Amino acid sequence: MQFDYRHFHIDCRARHAQDGVYYARAKITRVPRRNEAFEAFVSHDSGDIDGFANEADAICCARSWAIEWCDVAAR
Repeated sequence: MQFDYRHFHIDCRARHAQDGVYYARAKITRVPRRNEAFEAFVSHDSGDIDGFANEADAICCARSWAIEWCDVAAR
């Protein structure tokens, strides 16, 4: 699931591990605002956030985590 929130592009994923668990993950990329110089590519990869029995729950968790991360980063 990919979407934009504030001035970030978010890519939420679920990593399916060998043990059958789906791990929530998010990659967040800062998007330059209009007329703003793009000085450097800025992104953050969450790593494994938490494990779930199904992919949908993992992606939902990744989405919630990413939105909260963006809210804090935008302060």
